[in-house]
Amino acid sequence: MSNHTKIFVSVAAVGLLLSLPSVAHASLDACGGVHLSVVDECEHVPEETCAVQCEPTAMEAACAVRLHDDCEAECQPDPEPDVPCEETCEAGCEPACEADHHLTRPPSVAVLCRASCADDCDIDCVGVKDGSECRASCTFTCDDICEKDPVGEDPPECEPRCAAACERSCTARAVVPCQVACQSEHYEGCKARTAEQCETECERSGGALFCEGQFIAAPDQQACADQLRAELAIVVDLEVAGDGHDEVACVSGKCDPAPDLDQYADHYELGCMSTIDATGGLGGVLMALGIVGLQLSRRRRRV
Repeated sequence: MSNHTKIFVSVAAVGLLLSLPSVAHASLDACGGVHLSVVDECEHVPEETCAVQCEPTAMEAACAVRLHDDCEAECQPDPEPDVPCEETCEAGCEPACEADHHLTRPPSVAVLCRASCADDCDIDCVGVKDGSECRASCTFTCDDICEKDPVGEDPPECEPRCAAACERSCTARAVVPCQVACQSEHYEGCKARTAEQCETECERSGGALFCEGQFIAAPDQQACADQLRAELAIVVDLEVAGDGHDEVACVSGKCDPAPDLDQYADHYELGCMSTIDATGGLGGVLMALGIVGLQLSRRRRRV
């Protein structure tokens, strides 16, 4: 793909992503280290249907986390900056950043970094034999490096903000080929083992957690649900269905939080909408809000 085309794709994707620049995104230690955002759909699948979903293709997100850690020692970034990468990245980043810089909370360095890096994952993984595994490995690497750097106050102007974002993004892009190649050698065994873990979890706990159709290998389901709620305002009900306990009321797209959820006002409505099932037209709601741009990299996990 030519640099001109890459810049065009980057501008379009980053522009969509930045349509909601304040949407929260987090690496969730209590949920097995996966990266999720407030627009991801998470649910507790009960035992009677859980085992059916414990298929190898639903283990890719969990394996991307585990295999990334295993491959990290041999996949270290080059200390020398990739100047062409940074120039191409900034050419796409700055126009999109400037377009949304008037907002109360302009796009952060981490958001800009993920937008640039993950955008190329779909391109790089086209035609690859195991494309969904490639995208899972690529995107987790992007997310990990974009968010791992020490958190500080982002530069106020777009030019230095994009420079910082693109430095991180290009660092991630340099590591991606090694991570994808290294992980690909171990995916089959990892998915088989994690599928067994999923089935065991279904039997032991009466169900398992899934986000975007991917098994969440949480050491403690309640701790994971608590972190989803605390950091992303995603409410996952672990209680038995029909117990009459509703912390969130979602009616016609309106969400009324319980009193103890007021602290999540900034992201609450999106978090609430992530709990509406498919019959409630979540896809249409997300499209209407322009969130589809945020999902360009996330949807790669789904087969």
